[in-house]
Parts: sequence; C-alpha cells; structure tokens
Amino acid sequence: MITLPNECYYEIFHNLQHTRNLFSCALVNRQWCRITIPILWSNPRHHFFDIRLIEILLLALNAEEQAQLDPFKITFSSHPKPLFEYTSFISSVDHYLYIGIRNWIHYKRYVGRALEEAVKCSLIAMFLRTSKSLKDLNLDEIICNPIILENLYKNTTLSSVDFHPSVYISDNCKYKAIDGLVKILYKSSTLISLKFNSVKLGIIEMQILLRALDKNIVLNSLDFFDNQFGAEEGKMLAKFLCKNTTLTSLKLDYNNLGSEGGKALADALYKNTTLTTLDLRLNDLRLEGGKALTYAICKNTTLTSLNLDSNKLGIRGAKALARALCMNSTLKDLNLTYNGIESEGGKALANALYVNTTLTSLNLQNNHLGSEGGKALAGALCFNNSLTFLNLRSNDIELNGAYALIETLCRNTTLKNLDIRDNNLRGEEAIVDALCKKITLTSLNLRSSWLGSEEGEILANVLWKITTLTSLDLYDNQLGSEGGEALADALCSMNSTLTSLNLGNNVLGPEGEIALADALYVNSTLTSLDLSLNQLGSGGGKALAGALRKNSTLTSLSLKENDLGLKGGKALADALCKNSTLTSLDLNSNRIGSEGGKAFANALCKNSTLTSLNLNCNRIGSEGGKALADALCKNSTLTSLNLNSNELGSEGGKAFANALCKNSTLTSLNLNGNWIGSEGGKALADALCKNSTLTSLDICVNKLGSEGGKALSDALCKNSTLTSLYIYDNDFDFDLKSNNPYLEIIQYFH
Repeated sequence: MITLPNECYYEIFHNLQHTRNLFSCALVNRQWCRITIPILWSNPRHHFFDIRLIEILLLALNAEEQAQLDPFKITFSSHPKPLFEYTSFISSVDHYLYIGIRNWIHYKRYVGRALEEAVKCSLIAMFLRTSKSLKDLNLDEIICNPIILENLYKNTTLSSVDFHPSVYISDNCKYKAIDGLVKILYKSSTLISLKFNSVKLGIIEMQILLRALDKNIVLNSLDFFDNQFGAEEGKMLAKFLCKNTTLTSLKLDYNNLGSEGGKALADALYKNTTLTTLDLRLNDLRLEGGKALTYAICKNTTLTSLNLDSNKLGIRGAKALARALCMNSTLKDLNLTYNGIESEGGKALANALYVNTTLTSLNLQNNHLGSEGGKALAGALCFNNSLTFLNLRSNDIELNGAYALIETLCRNTTLKNLDIRDNNLRGEEAIVDALCKKITLTSLNLRSSWLGSEEGEILANVLWKITTLTSLDLYDNQLGSEGGEALADALCSMNSTLTSLNLGNNVLGPEGEIALADALYVNSTLTSLDLSLNQLGSGGGKALAGALRKNSTLTSLSLKENDLGLKGGKALADALCKNSTLTSLDLNSNRIGSEGGKAFANALCKNSTLTSLNLNCNRIGSEGGKALADALCKNSTLTSLNLNSNELGSEGGKAFANALCKNSTLTSLNLNGNWIGSEGGKALADALCKNSTLTSLDICVNKLGSEGGKALSDALCKNSTLTSLYIYDNDFDFDLKSNNPYLEIIQYFH
C-alpha cells in the first residue's frame, strides 16, 4: 500500500460523508484508525440517540461531575476504559444529546426530570472540560447550573453558543442565564456567534446584554430569532449598531419591530460599517419602515444580504427599494417574498436591474407581479449580467410574461437558477427550444407548465447538449409515453450531470416507464427520481425492479399512485433484496395487497440500506401487517415507516406494538386509519413504555376508545422520547397530557 502523509489522509477521510465508510477505514490499520476516530467523533449529532454512546460518555465524568448524579443513585456501567479520549475530539454538541439522554434514562428505567437535568449538566460540564476542539454548543436552562457556568468561564475553544430554553423556563433562571452569558462575553476571546432562540428577552435583559456586547470585540454573529422584540428593543439594537465595529451578521426574524423599529435600524445602517447580513423577515415593517431602510441602503457600503420577507412593503416600498438598488453597489442577496409588490413594483425593480451590477440573488416569490411584471423583469435580464438566482414562483406571469422570459433565456448567459413554478405558463415549446441556447442553468423548475409530448421531446434533445443542469422538475405536465421515451434516451445516451429528475403526473404509461427503466441500467449520475401518478401498472413496476437490481446510484424513488398491483409490488420487493443504494421508497396507493406486504417484509429482513418506506393505502391487511411487524424485529436500518390506511386491525396493531418493544432504529411510524381498536391501542401504549427510539407516532382514526386512550395517557407519563403524537378521532373525550416538554400532542383535527 502506498503511504501518504497524515495530512493527505485527513483531507481524504474528512470528505467521506458516510459514517459507515469512515468506520471501515478505521479498521484498516492503526494509522488510519488514529486519523479517522477524531473525524468520526467530531460531530456525533444523531448518534447521541444511541444509549451505548451515552454510556461511554458517562465513563468520562470526573468526581465533581459524577457528584451531580449521586442523589439519584446512578449505577455506572463497568465498561473498560476507552482506547481513545473520545470526548476530546467532539467539536459540536446540539439538542440531539438531550434526546439521547432521555433515551438512556428511559432504557435504564429511571424516572424524573431532575435526573435528566443532572445528567445534562454533568455531560456538558465534562465536554467543556475535556474537549480540545469544542466549537459549537447548544444550551437550555442548564446554563444556570454553577458547574456549567464555571466550565464556560474556563473554556477557551467555544466559538458558537445557541441558548434555546424550553417554554417552562422561569424568569429567575432566565436572569441567571443572561448574567452568565454576559460574564462570558466580557471574558471570552473566542466566542464569535451567539444565538438567543425564543428566549423572550425583556427590556432590562437587553440593556444588560448590550452593555456587554459594547465591550466585546470578537463577536461577529448575533441571532435573536423569535424574541417578541418590539420597537423599543429595535431602537436599543440600533443604538448598539451605531457603535459596534465587529458584528457582521444580525438576525431578527420572527419579531415585531414594526415601522418604528425598522426606522431605527435604518438610521444605524448610515453609521455602521461592518454589518454584511441583516435578516428582518416577518417584522411588520410596512411601508415606512421599508422606505427608511431603502434610504439607508443608498448610503451603506457594507451590507451584502438583506431579508425583508413578509413585511407588507407594498408597491411603494418596492419602488423605493428599486431606487436604492440603482445607487447601492454592495448588496448581493435580496429577499422580497410575500410583500404585495404587484406589477408596478416589479417593473420598478426590473428597471433597477438595468443599472445594478452587484445583485446576484433576487427572490420575488408570491408578489402578484402578473404578466407585465414578468415581461419587465425578462427585459432587464437581457442586459443584466450579474444575477445568477431568480425566484418568480407564484406570480401569475402567464402567457405574455412567459414569451418574454423565453427571449431572455436565449440572451442571458449568467443566470444559473430560475424558479417559475405555478405561473400558468403556456409558451412551453418556446421555453424548451430556448434552452438549447441557454447552457449555463444548473437548476430548472417547469412544474405545472402544460408541457406536452412534443415539448418533452425537444427538452430531451436539450439534455444532450446541456452539461451544467443537475436538477430538472417537470411534475404535472402532459409529456406522455413519447416524451418519457425521449427523456429516457437522453439519460441513457448523453446526459451525465443530472442528479434529480421529477416526472410525476405526466401520463408516462408502461411504455414510457419501461424506457426510463432501461435508462437506469446505464445512467450513473441520477440519485433522485419521482415517477408518481403515471399509470405505470404492473409492467412498469417490473421493469423498474429489474433496473434496481443493476443500478448503483439511485437513492430516492417515488412511485406513488401507479397501480403497480401485487405483481409490480412483489417485483420491487425482490429487487430490494439485492439493491444496496436505495434509501427512500414511496409506494403510496398501489394496491400491493397482503401478499405484497409479506414480500416487502421479506425484503426488509435482507435489505440493509433502506431508511424510509411509504406503503400508505395498499390494502396490506392484518396478515401483511404482522409480517412487516416481524421484519422490524430483525431490520436495523429503517427509520421511517408509513402504513396509513392499510386495514391492519387489532392483530396488526398488537404485532407492531410487539415490534416496537424490540426494534431500536425506527423513529417515525404512521398507523393512521387502521382500526386497531382498544386492544391494539393498549398494546401500543405498553410498547411506548419500553421503546426508547420512536420520536413520531400517528395513530389517528383507530377507534381506540376510552380504554385505549387511558392506556396511552399512562404511557405518556413514562415515555420520554416521543416528540410528535397524532391521535385525533379515536372516540375518547379527555385530553392527553405528558410530562415531556418536547412532546407535541395533536388530538384535535383542525
């Protein structure tokens, strides 16, 4: 084996995204192991769910950290000392750790929120003490614990803190948290990003925080998402911005600054010379606040990204922004989604694009631009040579606007991404023909654009010539079998860049499907394919199954509502026994029946890559359901299973309850509309007391009755991992409650 410097190996391994590949590399030799282990452990994320990982982390606690757990009489596992100091490699700790802790507590049969908080404190303190490269940390109320604050003061590596308390945080705890963070801001020389997520800071807390920020000279990113800020808080932040010389990113989305808060921030932009990103989405700025910001943009020379999504700016606000764009020479990204701009505002912005030479991204989704606004923008694009991304989705551009855009596509050479979905376009043949000359697009969305078979054939010819397109969405057109066959030829013969293709609802029929299946034997780039609603029948299903046995790149396949029947379903199930790349399969509404369900059960016992399976509305019945439930006892990769409306009955419900007691990988299960009854409900309730991985469960419309409802109510007092429970229409008249603050119970249909 050729030996490379460790630095080269590190770069190679760091680019291996799949954890399984890195584990394999770690087993090759000691040198590779020493390089890959730090990479594997740097960002555990969803691996925190694994109770075995929590056990290993607990072994790293020192005496002081273990003392936090003494009152709960915790029995620590007698694992041997780890070969590596794993915790020293961890660079990021997020909310997944907290879910993993709840899993572990449930598995060990411990109870109580106090224990959960103690374990969180101990582990976070340990990470702060041991990690040599900890950069990102997510904290909730535990920040108030003295041991956490002490270790935060000592830490010299943290660069980002996300403070996201639960809705139950007390005012006293909130004050302590702010006080602790303020002290860190005064001391830390590494913290560059701070996020207050739904903290609901008040005036006093803001004053204390901003005083600390005035002294801090390293923080460059500040996020106040959903803090219920009003005009006063906006003015306070504006005053701070006038003096600050380090902040480059400020996010204030989902607040209520209003026009007065907007005007205050605008005044600050005249004086601030460092801010490059400002997010003011959903702040009710309205015309006055918007106009004030546009005047500031005329003078400001540092801002490069501005998000004004959903602020009711109106036509006059858009015109003011247009004037600003004619004078500004630094702004690159502008989001004006949902602002009621209409055609007059669209025309004004289009005129600005003739003059502006710096804007690269413009989002005008849902603004009622109409055909006149579309034509004006199209005319501007013929001359503009800086814009690379344009979103015109849902703007009623219609036929005349479409023709203008067609002409633009022939002339413009810089636009890379164009979204014109949901605009009732009817100039499709010309659009497709224009693509022959438009060779720089990487993403094209022509969903619901009335394309026919002729346009499909022209588009196929285009794919032979375009070497940049990676994503093509043709959902809900009328390509027919001929259009499908033409596109299949392109995929088979020439195109080597397309990775995502959506051909849903195009009446492809068996002929078009067989042609596309043949293409999959040869094509080696496509990873995502949507063929839903295409009347494929069993023949199309069998053809695709044959392709899946050979294809080694496709990871996502949707065949929803194609009338595959038993034969098509069984063929696809057999293919799954051999395919090793597909991770997501959607077979919603295909009438595969009980035998089809059994075939997929057999496939799940053999397949080791599929993580998501949708068998919604397939008449699987009790026997097919029991077979699938048995398969879950053996399968260790599936994380999401949808069996909505499959007539499973009480026996099927019990079978899945039994499976949940044994399965440790499934996180989402949909059993909606299966009439599992009170007995099935009680069995599932018992399973929830034992399962520690399921986070989402849908058991609506199942006739659970009061007995099943009471059993679930008791189970929710013990389960600590569910985050979503859908349970409406189940014939009981009392509300379900849980001690788990992270659990959302949807009991009533809205």
